[in-house]
Amino acid sequence: MQPHDDTDRRKTILQVACLLLQKQGYHHTTMDHIAHHAGMSKKTLYLFFPSKRNLLEQLLLAELFIPLTPTPIPETGLEEQLRSLVFQMTEILLCEKRLSLMRTIIGETNRSPSIQQLMTELFHISGNKTKIQDWLDKQKRAGKLQFHDAADAADHLFGLTVGGPMLSLLAHCGPARDQQSLHCYLNEGLRIFLHGCAPSSSGQQPVTR
Repeated sequence: MQPHDDTDRRKTILQVACLLLQKQGYHHTTMDHIAHHAGMSKKTLYLFFPSKRNLLEQLLLAELFIPLTPTPIPETGLEEQLRSLVFQMTEILLCEKRLSLMRTIIGETNRSPSIQQLMTELFHISGNKTKIQDWLDKQKRAGKLQFHDAADAADHLFGLTVGGPMLSLLAHCGPARDQQSLHCYLNEGLRIFLHGCAPSSSGQQPVTR
């Protein structure tokens, strides 16, 4: 069924582009291919996306640079709020559709300096501070967590939780975890992170080198 409004057309273009990129790579995917498989003219395609690079940029922003939108309930404790953030991040990043796109882009960045540059620009566009960094910084200011830098703390949190399962799935180097096993892994990572960032009773700041 042919989409009739701009929102549907744009969504169709991005879906088609995503499938073609994964199937044949960035350089072999042309605007002609995308227009044909989307069931529209190339002229119509260019009305939505002025270039293939712009289309890729919008696709990656929509699929890989999704902002987390935590809405922690005030009554919930620190651990529950952080668990909500991590589980939301896990649900977004471990989606097979996104993992497949990540594999494609990783392969392209190894071959194309222009894709490397685009990824660098997208990290900047998406914001240097993620919602998790904002949340961690807020807890630090409130004296509930202790660490040197919010960006580094967010990276440590990611490595202790989502990072391992995501790398395993990206590289096909281990079996996929079932939901119970994954949740146990995430909860253990959260426990280790919170233990390491617990404010010291002496009030001393973390050692920096």
